[in-house]
Amino acid sequence: MKWIDEKVLQKYFKESFKQYNDWFQTEYNQKATSVTYNPQFDKYPDVYATLEDGRIIPIEVEWTTKKFDHDPTILDQQDGAIAVLQNNNPLFSIRQLELDEKKFKKWYLSNSERIFEESIKEIVVDPAKIKRPPKLWFYYSGIGFIKNKNLAFKNGIMGVPEVFRQLERFKDIRKGDLFCFMGPFKGFDKTGGRADFEKFRKNKKLYCENLEVVKVTQSYFYDDSKLWEHNVDYLDESKVKNYPHRFKFSKDLVIDLKNVKIGSLSLPTKRIMQKLLNSIFWDGKPEQLIELVSRSK
Repeated sequence: MKWIDEKVLQKYFKESFKQYNDWFQTEYNQKATSVTYNPQFDKYPDVYATLEDGRIIPIEVEWTTKKFDHDPTILDQQDGAIAVLQNNNPLFSIRQLELDEKKFKKWYLSNSERIFEESIKEIVVDPAKIKRPPKLWFYYSGIGFIKNKNLAFKNGIMGVPEVFRQLERFKDIRKGDLFCFMGPFKGFDKTGGRADFEKFRKNKKLYCENLEVVKVTQSYFYDDSKLWEHNVDYLDESKVKNYPHRFKFSKDLVIDLKNVKIGSLSLPTKRIMQKLLNSIFWDGKPEQLIELVSRSK
């Protein structure tokens, strides 16, 4: 099974043609100064070599001589040639340059990472450029965030520290998404992030003091200009950088609720609420927001 595409052999020859200038010297009485792809990439002939006197000759790159299945007239009339990894037809009427298999292997192994990156770049696009339906995001607005919350709502800009556990997820926030600020949670004695789920689940007095939903108007961006006054107390200032991971949102609240009864929520939604205490930020489902609205006063 042949796993390496012929285009890789073309790339090798284009980048390593100087290794074969003895052949050019013998066949054309001069060296090649450059090799370029056909402007219509991967079309016959594959590449063009420029000689010292300025002549440009066509060269078709094939794995073997017997793989050549094109009109030879083009190469004949332009004094061209074929470059092959193996000359398995010595009587072939067109000039043949037999490439060195060991040199090709050495080049391939030393350039495999670059070949991989260049190939993947053409296939895998930036996830941010892939269209998706709008998402719902939950953010735990604890006591520490309240100090900056008024400025966030005044400017219509939300940000998180330079070092943020859920940063990759946060970077997926896009225009049109809904962002739900929740908190603080009240009615239980565990205020830290790792509240025991069984205690959390069984606590019927647990409630969320505030729930505000806004619509994202500008997708994630990075900006460390001064905006907020207070830094989180668990990170030094260099790791905060004034909450530079940001997005913009409409100041007109989509939903504004008070005292949402978390103790009365279904088990799946309670799990998300308990997860927020530790993760701070997470994506949610529309039905969870509907349930939260139904449990508000």
